[in-house]
Amino acid sequence: MKILISVCGEGFGHTTRCLAIGEELSKEHEVKFIAYGKSMDFIKRCNYEVFETYPEVKLTGYNGRFDIKGSIFNREHKPTKAIKRELKIVKRYKPDLIITDCKYSTALVAKLLNIPFYIVTNQNYTRSCDNRKFIVYPVMRFLNIINKQSKGVIIPDLPMPYTICEYNLTMLDNLQFIGPLIRYHVDDYEDEDDNYILSVIGGFEYRYRILELLNEISRRKDIKVKMVCGSYEVAKKLRKIKSPNVEIIPFTTNMEDLIRRCSFIVCHGGHSTLMEAVSFGKPVITIPDLYHPEQENNSKKIGDLKCGIALSHIDLENTLEWAIDEMMNNPIYFKNAKKLKELCKFYNGRANIREIVRKHERDSRSKGIISLLKFSREGKRFKMF
Repeated sequence: MKILISVCGEGFGHTTRCLAIGEELSKEHEVKFIAYGKSMDFIKRCNYEVFETYPEVKLTGYNGRFDIKGSIFNREHKPTKAIKRELKIVKRYKPDLIITDCKYSTALVAKLLNIPFYIVTNQNYTRSCDNRKFIVYPVMRFLNIINKQSKGVIIPDLPMPYTICEYNLTMLDNLQFIGPLIRYHVDDYEDEDDNYILSVIGGFEYRYRILELLNEISRRKDIKVKMVCGSYEVAKKLRKIKSPNVEIIPFTTNMEDLIRRCSFIVCHGGHSTLMEAVSFGKPVITIPDLYHPEQENNSKKIGDLKCGIALSHIDLENTLEWAIDEMMNNPIYFKNAKKLKELCKFYNGRANIREIVRKHERDSRSKGIISLLKFSREGKRFKMF
């Protein structure tokens, strides 16, 4: 069976979980990708064939603040441009099945061409109490119309009540909780702790202030920090001010080892990073982008599960150092993170995505046989006349 996986390239979270899907399904099927930008380059480095497309949105912000209006409504990146490109790609490749991770232009193309498709997402609704709801709610209502047309909406998370993205979901009849979709085989490793903090804040300039504060705290408190920046430009700036205790890592292909050996993680609250953290049993300090409802809700759930601490950019100078001290001195966060790790072993997202596709293939074959028998019977009736 030919499977096409389409990736939203805003951040590497969508990319890494799509690679987990690709690695699993390519054992039994032909798999190709649709992607763009750094996401496309990363997938190519993993030796997959990738068709290039356009983004539908472009994440923007400043001073730790996420600009949701500017990200959705911009002149440079429009869904229509992506749809036109992807129509050509899908018509040429002719996949039997499409799996799209938050890339709704590809879902619309699949619907137009009558190709079965699944949607992978950790967000189909967002609880928001401020003016953002006047933008977010209509967008989510439209996306759920598409979600309902899919064969299934795959949630790469633990089932309730341990769902990290719970506050970003509304229940649909075709939702399926399959467990984390991460690239790493956690069962292959024993628990380790090399006594350093892992920062995976990412390469957006508007998060640079967090990295500066971490650098200062590292120098003042003599704490080891490894910073994965996701950007050569950000890494270059940090090297000019870095503490002797800080290791700057612009990009890495060894995130698996970095997570496994760290004490805990400082991140922005993206879903894929949080799922990797809990899969390895590592607690987190989350600092979601201001006015980014999805990250804020993920962070709130992490706090409610007591496997991490959620902070805000607003008072970060006073709270980040406190959170690091609290994390290092309170074992409850490590205890609860270990509990989630055991759940992640049981709810194996990679095995479950493979079974979903196998079931789809079995159902397709059954329908094909039934259609063939029906055609044969009707042909016999025609001959009787």
